[in-house]
Amino acid sequence: MAHLENMRYRKQPGTAAVYEDATVISGMSPTTPGTPVTAVEDMMGENMEPRSDLGYSYGKKDLNYADYSAAGAAPHQSSDRSLRLTISKNQWLTLGLITLFAAYIRLWRLSNPANVVFDEVHFGKFAGKYLNSTYFFDVHPPLAKMMFAAAGKLAGYDGVFDFKSIGLDYISAGVPYVGMRLMPALLGLAMVPISYITLAAFGHAADACALGALVVALENALLTQSRLILLDAALIFFTGATVMCWALFFTQAHRPFSNRWWTYLLLTGINMGNALSCKWVGLFLVATIGVWTLKDLWEKLGDLSITPTQYAKHFMARGFALIVVPLTVYLFWFQIHFSVLHKSGDGNAFMSPEFQNTLDGVSLGHTPRDIYYGSRIRIRHAATNAGYLHSHLSNYESGSKQQQVTLYGFRDENNYWMITRTEAAEQRVQNSTDPTALQQIKDGDIVRLMHYKTHRRLHSHDVRPPVTTNDYQNEVSGYGWEGFKGDSNDHWRVQILEGDSRVPESKEKLMAIHSRFRLIHVGQRCALFSNRKKLPKWAHEQVEVTCMKSAKFPKTLWRIETNINSQIPADAPLAEYKRPGLVAKVLEATAVMWRVNNGLTKSHPYESRPHTWPWMRRGMSFWGKENRGIYLLGTPILWWLSFVAISAFAGIQVVMFLRDRRGICDRLMGVRERYADTVGFFFIGWVLHWIPFFIMGRQLFIHHYLPALWLAIMGFIGTLDLFTRRISRRVRQVLMIGLLLVTIRMYFQYSHIAYGTAWSREGCQSSKWLKSWDYDCKRYPSMHGTVTTTAVDVPQPTTVMPSIGGSPA
Repeated sequence: MAHLENMRYRKQPGTAAVYEDATVISGMSPTTPGTPVTAVEDMMGENMEPRSDLGYSYGKKDLNYADYSAAGAAPHQSSDRSLRLTISKNQWLTLGLITLFAAYIRLWRLSNPANVVFDEVHFGKFAGKYLNSTYFFDVHPPLAKMMFAAAGKLAGYDGVFDFKSIGLDYISAGVPYVGMRLMPALLGLAMVPISYITLAAFGHAADACALGALVVALENALLTQSRLILLDAALIFFTGATVMCWALFFTQAHRPFSNRWWTYLLLTGINMGNALSCKWVGLFLVATIGVWTLKDLWEKLGDLSITPTQYAKHFMARGFALIVVPLTVYLFWFQIHFSVLHKSGDGNAFMSPEFQNTLDGVSLGHTPRDIYYGSRIRIRHAATNAGYLHSHLSNYESGSKQQQVTLYGFRDENNYWMITRTEAAEQRVQNSTDPTALQQIKDGDIVRLMHYKTHRRLHSHDVRPPVTTNDYQNEVSGYGWEGFKGDSNDHWRVQILEGDSRVPESKEKLMAIHSRFRLIHVGQRCALFSNRKKLPKWAHEQVEVTCMKSAKFPKTLWRIETNINSQIPADAPLAEYKRPGLVAKVLEATAVMWRVNNGLTKSHPYESRPHTWPWMRRGMSFWGKENRGIYLLGTPILWWLSFVAISAFAGIQVVMFLRDRRGICDRLMGVRERYADTVGFFFIGWVLHWIPFFIMGRQLFIHHYLPALWLAIMGFIGTLDLFTRRISRRVRQVLMIGLLLVTIRMYFQYSHIAYGTAWSREGCQSSKWLKSWDYDCKRYPSMHGTVTTTAVDVPQPTTVMPSIGGSPA
């Protein structure tokens, strides 16, 4: 394979200074097929000597990144693109000083405010649940929440304070909140050296690495988010750690399968698993590393110096470290999560009865297996786990105004129904020789269900439900009175759809727990149905139950959990819920998290959509009190320039691709390959951390952009470094120092809403570069002495867990 070497043209006396790159293919003659000869011959004489009329001489020189790079990078070879990371003592000293400077910025006044801020409402409360071992449900994986619980435990938090609402006072309640906030603050601080080492490992210059670390330390949105009991600091930390280890892994490409090679590869997988275990945004990180792994393996496939056996080893090593290891880490943290949360709690109602049966304090126990006429039963909705078929002495305020039938998420006496025969069938039994004999219910039987406490029968008719008013849905009500024989609208046909493979006859005979069945209304030909839609307050916000025509199976499936019948023999077979193993519990928890996450569609005063994030159209209010407030807003210069740099990468790649197709081979100031390998990685990461949000229908906020922001900043610094290497050192330093000074200026300007410190109204108003930045300036005193106490913004926490089953009647 020909070795490409860069040509540097040097200025001759009396000529203008122009710098360009050309390419010479060493070891090949100018007439070798495929060699772009014309561009070289235009600047050479017949004997391949420099043309004096151009005013330039040239000399062969490899573009040695060691002249520019903190990593001391040697020119890479083959498909490995190997960089040799050698950070000098002076660079380590510089990094240490930058980290100390960042520690002052990130930890200053961590105790302010001494109140519950934004989603500390949720994640502080969850820390208490861990300390009390009480099971709860959240839409995010457990690692970051467990880290807060550990920090709280070390700081002396007893799990009693409930973090009920924004603004609650920590000091009067004796909550060691500073210790809990210290954990994310330290993780945010760690992003400063991580940024430096990442840039160095990608082969960037020492001054660019220092600049990247400094601007990350000073970025206001990253600073604000890392000072509070919020999950994003942990997510961003593990994202940064993954990218850093991935970059370090490539510095060992010249020593495949060495100890360091394996260490960095395994650490990449571990940190990727940790990121995924904090928030599912970690899936975008998995995709980023996955794309780059496929790119790397594709290049190795074309490297003839790598044997098929060696290629198979590379493939399997990456498969193990980047697939098996992250999944193992994800399962490990869930195992810890389930082990700690072993007591029954308010999260039970989200989970299946099998899952609940693994919790202390939940006694589902055994129940007689076979269902007979005359049994008192409790029926659970199988698809949603939203609760039990329920009724109570309250009527609908619309439709038939008959007694309400709902789903209720908790066990009580109003969940019991008696399953009986139709009037005609009952008459036949009474005329038989043994009217008291037990008769088991089978698939296809027509039954009636009578509410045990109110003696109303389960009833449906051609009347629209109170919430779901579609023509194909009918109201379900409780109808009748004690002594009333009922009518044909009380008739339901049992249709068993699923049985338990351990009990084959459960597909033909109705059995508690084992049989999953539908109830088909005989007259209306609709199926008893529920889909988690809530009824109004007059129905205690319990879940609506309807009778739906042509309904899909999942949400019309029911099963019997409790079976009581005094005539059943004591030695009759029993049924009980099977206890799931770890993998089954994780799969169920993941499925429920996915469903609830997608259901978080209610509006929020500070929600925003992804297309507004890169240019920071709007931030969000976290907390406000008197003349102070916290508002999540980034450093404008970094957000805007990083977006420009990342967008420019895409544009440049398109232009170069088109020019390549025309036979014009651009060297891009000698950094084309390095630009594609370094900034290209950050571009892919940014795209995969931003674009997926466009297809999400749930609530979204600007803090969801922060992992993509960090990747964009790294890409921006890399772009600045590569494209200023060929200009004079003084101009390069002016550009970098200028960027740093502007960043520092903006840090001070917006620090008031990051730290929640005092400000003036005039200073606040002058800082609003965009009218859409809606932080409240009226709360601050005027320099002229006037004060307005009316606050415009009202901080609200996000929704992480909807209520299930409503309140009792």
